[in-house]
Amino acid sequence: MRKLKKIVLSSFLCCSFSLQAASDYGISEGNEELLLKGLDSLASQQFDTALSQFKELTTKRPDFRLAQLVYADLMASQANPLGQIGSERSQRKKEINGLIDEARARLLISKDKPQSGLIPSSLIKMSKDQKYLIGIDTKFSRLFVFENRKGVPTLIKDYYASYGRGGTEKQKRGDLKTPLGVYFVTNRFFDDRLPERYGSGALPINYPNVWDSRKGRTGSGIWVHGSPVDTYSRPPKASEGCISLTNPDFIDLDKLIDIKNTPVLIGSGFDWIDQKSWVAQQNTIQKNIEQWRVDWESQEHSRYITHYSKKYRDGERDYQAFSEYKERVNSSKEFIKIDLKDMSLFRYPNDPSLMVATFNQDYESNNYAGESIKRQYWVKEDGQWKIAYEGAPSKGKP
Repeated sequence: MRKLKKIVLSSFLCCSFSLQAASDYGISEGNEELLLKGLDSLASQQFDTALSQFKELTTKRPDFRLAQLVYADLMASQANPLGQIGSERSQRKKEINGLIDEARARLLISKDKPQSGLIPSSLIKMSKDQKYLIGIDTKFSRLFVFENRKGVPTLIKDYYASYGRGGTEKQKRGDLKTPLGVYFVTNRFFDDRLPERYGSGALPINYPNVWDSRKGRTGSGIWVHGSPVDTYSRPPKASEGCISLTNPDFIDLDKLIDIKNTPVLIGSGFDWIDQKSWVAQQNTIQKNIEQWRVDWESQEHSRYITHYSKKYRDGERDYQAFSEYKERVNSSKEFIKIDLKDMSLFRYPNDPSLMVATFNQDYESNNYAGESIKRQYWVKEDGQWKIAYEGAPSKGKP
């Protein structure tokens, strides 16, 4: 990396970029692989090979700023010792440092990419109607796509991605940070209806969700989107809080997304586990939820209410008010039958003591029957999972 840094710290002014028409975003396939080959050639001091590789890459993508910068430095090094390269870097220090960070991020994932068959521990269960899931790991500036293959999440694609230039753990409007947590795609915006800085399209997510609001977090407009039309990719921390892909990668991703039911897990440093551990974790957590269902049907309030946190709040009732209400309602029924279908379960990647459960709830009693979508937030207290919120899914503010 020290050798790479010497190479890329050159004048950024000598790079020029050809802009592609907004309607033609080109392709990404093979570009990152060629970039990594070029960086490996630099690391092994095979400068002629690297020059050829970066020339090919900049020809394919004239708007790939990182490739342009390294290629320009290689050209300049033909006439100047490497130690003298970058004499004008102070004029574009911010841009150059951002590109160096991009190179680091791309190299990091190439060395530490999760092995085949591993699953993030936060991805507990996808429902049958969730065909794909997006996982974003800001530590690696990477967006992962998982396909639901007979209930088993399988990693099928991954893309380099930028996030908020303010960092992560968004708290308030204008902090330029990316939120960490469990979210869902809510809409789709096409490029012809967006400013050019969003590139080939956008997928809004439901930030702030009900848990964000409960924690007093503010802001809105967190999207997964493309890049400005005049550039191929951006430094790792470049957006105002959104997740930004290259335009070809966004188009590729968008082909898979169901805007009604695609989860988005955002974390910094996913914990990856093997399938055996994943199955054991899923079974344990599902037993907790099944016991809640059984205890609800029992109509024994003392059993049922033990599944709820004393910190429970649903926007209308706190724990005490909720307990009194449910005891009154449940005791008035001759019977209660609950069926839970299409359940999904996700833990917060950076807060494994917080879990989101979503399911279709089919309720039947002697005087009422109805079906609804319910979302619950479970918290782990003294080693036990407790419900801290339940209600309808939040839609967010796109």
